[in-house]
Parts: sequence; structure tokens; C-alpha cells
Amino acid sequence: MDSPLLFPVKLEGSQIRVLDETQIPFKEEYITVDTLGKALWVLSAMKTRSLGQVLLFFYSCVLFSDKFSIDQISEKFKQKRPTFDFLFLAQILKGQTQKTGDIRSAALGFISGFDKLRQARAARLAQMLPAQASILTICNVNGELIYLYQALERISKKAKFIVCETRPYLQGVRLTFWELRKNNIDARLICDNQVAALMKEKKINCVVTGADRATTKGDVINKVGTYSIACLAKYFNIPFYSLTQYPRDIDVNSIPIEERLKDESFMFLEGDFSQVDAVYPAFDVTPAKFVTECVEITGSR
Repeated sequence: MDSPLLFPVKLEGSQIRVLDETQIPFKEEYITVDTLGKALWVLSAMKTRSLGQVLLFFYSCVLFSDKFSIDQISEKFKQKRPTFDFLFLAQILKGQTQKTGDIRSAALGFISGFDKLRQARAARLAQMLPAQASILTICNVNGELIYLYQALERISKKAKFIVCETRPYLQGVRLTFWELRKNNIDARLICDNQVAALMKEKKINCVVTGADRATTKGDVINKVGTYSIACLAKYFNIPFYSLTQYPRDIDVNSIPIEERLKDESFMFLEGDFSQVDAVYPAFDVTPAKFVTECVEITGSR
């Protein structure tokens, strides 16, 4: 089993190659990034997200550190995607660079180690899930559901995935569902507004989501729609697991929620909607009381 979403951004010599996630499932195309400005455009245009953002940041620091410091690059990335903790990633990279003495070795070594930790996390989560797991997910967690499926198979558990479409960018349809089906994994696509009905009918017995940010208290920030799913899971007594990394002791209400352009709410409709009002906060906050467990990345930073 494999997926380009496991490593959607690659460092190739003096260039970065970014899988254009907005083209999937119709085309697997890569964008060549050779300037910091191009990297920032890729970020703001939603060409990559989740783990891709981390890889893009690390590789940008490798290639453009002759002109910009790690702190300067992290600040520019933060301006484009304020919800994501690029400042903390900068701390990690600076610490790794001090250990290795070379920023490229630091970045590549950290990424390799991080992937091993992701596989270990999937194995821990597999132990928590039911023997016949019907797993609801929203958005996309960059290949880790494949790791989870393999881990469940190793301990003789069965799994099928219920995938929310994830409006308005439809990451669930275009990324998660495509990725699972490509690997012949049982996956069912649903509209975002079908979750409550399926939970009531007991067709979902656990929820697994990613997380862009998490606090040490167990609060989670993830793709908008996660909070409503968590509330429903609590009501129907269904366990809700969030895959998190490096939670911080911060006030979750102090984290800015990125407000995307209103036009994006109509992005899959034809016509001019520039004069139509819409609201699109890209993320929401799920308080700890709705989270059964944050399944963290564990290991040295």
C-alpha cells in the first residue's frame, strides 16, 4: 500500500516538488517551487495542507536559509496560515540544526523520524479501536489512515471508513476517499450533513480525525466541521480520537481562526458569486470534554 499523500512535498536538489492537492483525483501534478514567494503562494492557495505544510516549511528553510532566517520564514508562513503553529516548527528545526550542524540533515532526519512515529501512533490507535471498526473521518490526515488500516490488519481487526465530503474544498472526496479506494480499502463517502443519521443508526462506532493544533489540556483545532462531529459523537456515546502532535500549554481561544475568502464557499459552482455574502472559517475548536483521547506523536523532538 502506498499513497502520494504520505509525502506530498519532496525536496529534489535545489527545488521543492509539491503535489497539487487541488487537482486530485483527476490528475497527479506537481508544482515546482524554487523561491520563497512561490512556496508562500502554494501555501495560501491550499495546494498542500496538513503534513504538506510541515514539509513545505522545512524544505523552504533548507533552500532559502541563505536569504532568510528560519524565524523570518516561519513568520511569513504564519501570516499565510495563522492557525498552524509554524513558530513552533521553527523552534524544532533550530534545535535539530544545532545538534547536526547542518540544516538539510536536520530537516531530512526529523522528517524520517517523524514518519516512523506516525506509524507507531497508528499502531497504538489500532489497539484502541473496535474489532469491527466503522471509522468516521473528516478532511485528510496524509496517508495515516493507510498506516492505521495496516495496523488493524496486523492484529486481526476489520475496518471500513466512512468519509465526510468535507466542504467546501471537498478534501474528503478528493483526497481521503480517493486515497483509500486507490489502496482497495473499504470506504464509504457521505455528505457532511449525514453524520447524525448514521450515528443514530449505529453505522459508525468510532471517529478518527487529524489536528492542526492541540493544547496540553486536550483541546483540538482541526478542519471546520470537526467540532460538530465531536458533539454528535459525545451525544451518541461514540469514542472520538484525534491524532495530535506536540500539544502546547496555550489558551486555545488565543489562536486565530483563519477566515478564508467568501468566494471559496462557491468554488464548485459556475457563475460570479463575488457579490454574494458567505462565511468560511477554515477551522474550528473542539474542547477537550468532547475528545475521548488525543493520540499523540511520542518520541524525541
